[in-house]
Amino acid sequence: MVGTASTVLVVVRGNSGSGKTASAREVRLRCGRGIAIVSQDAIRRDLLREKDVPDGVNIGLID
Repeated sequence: MVGTASTVLVVVRGNSGSGKTASAREVRLRCGRGIAIVSQDAIRRDLLREKDVPDGVNIGLID
């Protein structure tokens, strides 16, 4: 288990350029320490070791 009973996971989704990263950064600024921002690209590339290839599994991760 990661975190504690009070740990909250917030998933932010939206189109490219819709302000997801800016919103996440603002939340982190307002809430201070204890907030981690993990991008889908980081999860896909670093944790799942998926490559950007046509018809790749990575597209399925979005849905």
